[in-house]
Amino acid sequence: MINVIIDDKKISTEENKTILQIAKENDIKIKTLCFMEDCLNVNRCGVCLVEVEGQDDPVHSCSTIATDNMVIHTNTDKVNEKVRDNISKILDSHNFTCGKCKRRETCELLPLVVQTKARASKPFIVKDHDSYIDSRSKSIVLDQSRCIKCGRCVAVCREKTGTNSILFHDVNGNVVVGPQNFDCFDDTNCLLCGQCVNICPVDALSEKSHIDRVKAALEDPEMHVIVAMAPSVRTSLGELFKMDFGVDVTNKIYTALRMIGFDKIFDLNFGADLTIMEEANELARKIKDNNFKFPMFTSCCPAWVRLVENYHPELLGNLSSSKSPQQIFGAASKSYYPELEKLDPKKVFTVTVMPCIAKKYEADRPEMTNNGIRNVDAVITTRELGMMLKELKIDFAALEDGEMDEAMGLYSGAGAIFGVTGGVMEAALRTAKDVLEDEDLQKIDYQDVRGFEGIKEATVEINGENYNVAVVNGASNFFKMKKEGLLDKKQYHFIEVMACPGGCINGGGQPRVTPEMREKIDFRKLRGNVLYNQDANKLKYRKSHKNPAILKMYDKYMGEPGKGIAHDLLHVKYSPKQK
Repeated sequence: MINVIIDDKKISTEENKTILQIAKENDIKIKTLCFMEDCLNVNRCGVCLVEVEGQDDPVHSCSTIATDNMVIHTNTDKVNEKVRDNISKILDSHNFTCGKCKRRETCELLPLVVQTKARASKPFIVKDHDSYIDSRSKSIVLDQSRCIKCGRCVAVCREKTGTNSILFHDVNGNVVVGPQNFDCFDDTNCLLCGQCVNICPVDALSEKSHIDRVKAALEDPEMHVIVAMAPSVRTSLGELFKMDFGVDVTNKIYTALRMIGFDKIFDLNFGADLTIMEEANELARKIKDNNFKFPMFTSCCPAWVRLVENYHPELLGNLSSSKSPQQIFGAASKSYYPELEKLDPKKVFTVTVMPCIAKKYEADRPEMTNNGIRNVDAVITTRELGMMLKELKIDFAALEDGEMDEAMGLYSGAGAIFGVTGGVMEAALRTAKDVLEDEDLQKIDYQDVRGFEGIKEATVEINGENYNVAVVNGASNFFKMKKEGLLDKKQYHFIEVMACPGGCINGGGQPRVTPEMREKIDFRKLRGNVLYNQDANKLKYRKSHKNPAILKMYDKYMGEPGKGIAHDLLHVKYSPKQK
């Protein structure tokens, strides 16, 4: 233990802690901007400065280790002046036009400017804004005019994905952030997961907007526009309207989507159930045939699919051929649904609301068409849906509960838990075990695959045989799994991989959570609890193959899972990416 004094407050604390850590633990406020504890980002912005007695210049509290008897001051004239100067330097190269900025409500720089009264010494005038914007990617937009070089995106890409796809570059002596070789993000090894977008403090990184696509379709009297939201959207949209973390807003979203003007309100949990029907039966067939070289991997995360394509194409044959819930729903929306409603499939416009920006890339992939018709026409993120509701001045928190349309909206608890790490595995096991044992099993809660550990393992007994399964939580943990040779040391049969830590509840299109809130609140657990609560307490059916709307679809249209029409519409094969 050591003793320090911060702003005249005597504190006894453990050694080897930074000044900022000690201050936070004792409710002493120090301004920060670039700091991100969970991805080790420090020393970029110069906002967290403090004065230490005996030292001439202020020090970075985020990286300075406190020593015994250190006396620290956080609010001296010298500190305040230096912090103001550092923020002014940031403004010298920042497009400070807040009125037009999408992030004006959630910007982390603006409050610091107001607090410190910082001003640019030489205002950054942007004459040709388009020349600063890289919008070539199907998922990510980079606006260099707003980038403040804080380094968060670089750090989170390094720590959370393990790909180092976004980097600092030296351009004529100036620091510039961008993808490898300044190529289009889609043409690099970037996973397009959007974790960099999620932690950007300003509007330098954002998702590629599909809002205009949706508006154009809604305004076209010829188009029949349907919408479906992913499991995780209902766990977080309320946060954008000052509701608490972990509030289930499923039925408010149904109401809001009807107010926007969609013709039918469905639910992508139905697509998750449909994916399990295909994926679990695929796994069951592979186990029965005993010819497949295990493991089989899930394929519902498009960022994970990109990881395999870009880094481990030798595993492409191990991916489940089942399309993701988004694409499987889209395929059904352009085939089964038009036949059910006597519509022209070409006049059906399918919109999904997703927690993920890689889903935008996935929807536009050339593989994602059937009979010349694209499966999904537009993808909007949770944040984009929030923007649309605010633009229409809809008081979301005050909305009455609404209902979905059941034809492709009814879902099971298995479909609901897709949004949290381990959920796909658990949902698949519920169906695969029933199929292989030809029994309606009652023990269906697989606790071993739940939680936020990096790699979770379990052994499942089916027909007296043991099968090894694993859940990989976050892309960097798959690289760890490969590096440590775990795939060679143990025979796994089924592995779930989600690129974003926590799964879709922490996807790149979800409401942003500030570094301060990340330290105070386990937001991933609170969001995940919404889905587990729906599964355990709110839904009549807890297995995908018990969903009556799914059974009706197979009986009336699809036939048998994995065969005939179902195979043609609901499965896809990926090829090695051409470099």
